[in-house]
Amino acid sequence: MFQHCLKFAKKVYCILFPLNNFISKIKWWNSVVFQKNVRIYNSCFAGKNGVFSNSYIRDSYIGKGTYINTCCRIQKALIGNFCSIADNVFIGFGAHPTRLFVSTYPAFYYNTTSQIDFSFHKECIPLFDAYTYVDLDNKYLTQVGNDVWIGSHALIMDGVKIGDGAIIAAGSIVTKDVAPYAIVGGIPAKTIRYRFSDLHIKFLLDFAWWNRDFDWIETHYMDFLNIDSFYTQYSLSLIHI
Repeated sequence: MFQHCLKFAKKVYCILFPLNNFISKIKWWNSVVFQKNVRIYNSCFAGKNGVFSNSYIRDSYIGKGTYINTCCRIQKALIGNFCSIADNVFIGFGAHPTRLFVSTYPAFYYNTTSQIDFSFHKECIPLFDAYTYVDLDNKYLTQVGNDVWIGSHALIMDGVKIGDGAIIAAGSIVTKDVAPYAIVGGIPAKTIRYRFSDLHIKFLLDFAWWNRDFDWIETHYMDFLNIDSFYTQYSLSLIHI
């Protein structure tokens, strides 16, 4: 696996190629800001991203405008556009067996020789699949929608899909799918409330502002300050924008 370790005293702006040209090494297309001591393995950024100090990202796709704060660990995740990921967020873990197997220790079902210099199971094929995938084709463990805010120290377990516009409260452990525009929190995370009415949620999902280009968003950004006026202004002319 190709490893690219970035240790810069200053911010560096990088370019990434599109994902379909991205196989086993980092390629650059559009501006990305990396702070010092960031580790990136086999991942792709859509552009205008920020990855803050001491974060680790592996086998993931990060949508445009999304930023990842300090000390995050993200593995095998498909993350949408304009997401705000706070510090110390963990996404993508793998699991140990909790039923049938006598022990949860990996050496019984996985060849751990390269990790800990011994293994009871010597074969290359593991006896237990440690991962629950949301996307078997691309091997993503977790899918995070667009415009999602994940609070500090949140843990997102494998197999979870987080809908567009959702908010994950700080310190939460998310074990189940999160509906669009839901606010969830706790251990395990449960729905606290929804950000908007059903009418507004449906409109926002159809409108999908996060897929519009930066010029359009920059021109209309003041409209984003109030959901009622935003809905009034754009709902009737949705197909014309």
